[in-house]
Amino acid sequence: MKIVKQAPAKVNLFLRMDGKREDGYHLLYSVMQTVSVYDTIEVETLEKENAEPRIRFSSNCRFLTNDPKKNTIVKATSLFLPYIEEENCDIAVFLDKKIPSQAGLGGGSSDAATVLLALNELFPGRVSKEELENMAVKIGADVPFFLEGGTVLCQGIGEIRTSLPSMRGIPMLLLKPAEGVSTPRCYAKFDEMDRPPMSEEEKEELYQAMLEEDGEKTPLFRARRSKDLWKNDLQAPAMTDVPVMQEGLSILSRGGALFSAMSGSGSALFGLFENEETIDRILSSKELLDLKKQGWWVQKAETV
Repeated sequence: MKIVKQAPAKVNLFLRMDGKREDGYHLLYSVMQTVSVYDTIEVETLEKENAEPRIRFSSNCRFLTNDPKKNTIVKATSLFLPYIEEENCDIAVFLDKKIPSQAGLGGGSSDAATVLLALNELFPGRVSKEELENMAVKIGADVPFFLEGGTVLCQGIGEIRTSLPSMRGIPMLLLKPAEGVSTPRCYAKFDEMDRPPMSEEEKEELYQAMLEEDGEKTPLFRARRSKDLWKNDLQAPAMTDVPVMQEGLSILSRGGALFSAMSGSGSALFGLFENEETIDRILSSKELLDLKKQGWWVQKAETV
């Protein structure tokens, strides 16, 4: 049996730091939003080659190995295997990678969640929703979000999630320079800035702005209403390592983006737009064509 599923990328509409836990983990207050850029994952059951079930991983992405410490797909599959030990099969997973790495777009987390969902379809009833969620948490803080996707307020280290009214269907343009951002280094630089955690008033204002009200139900309307409150606290420290990101943000802003920012810890940037025609004009502009020549990744998409 084989299942083919798409693993979506995400952006952080805003990403605020809310202090630290005693173990050093940063606490977040962020709205994550899935977008229409996808990795494709094939999960297949094959006849068992040895006594124990085995994971056969392959990909078009050369740097990925079979090490579960470095490959979220292998780790996800390894966590699921104990629930299907009695099955006479190996698990083969093929990844067609399209979401860039070191981008802040959540590709590795999405891949892991998608594999868990695919295995849950191949072997229905073996795990509960809670067990699937626990597996996701063990892999990484963003993985539980991708089990459902959509528009979600994420708090803590990502484990506290609140579904919000959908922001689906907003046209967007994604840009990423060839350089990536080191997430640990970015957080360390943020710590050096010694900024205070968010106030409860700030949190409530951000939350209320994302909610629907009578006559204000469209995602674009809510984006217009709340965009002045949106901010990525990691953008400034990331810019010190990859200052060329400012060029991409300037292009998005001058091109008419309703809102533009870095996603996650970077180095991907995104702009939200009123319509696709505005994006198409940017895509045909000389300055964007010059970015492509410099090795930038460029992708038209929408919120999903």
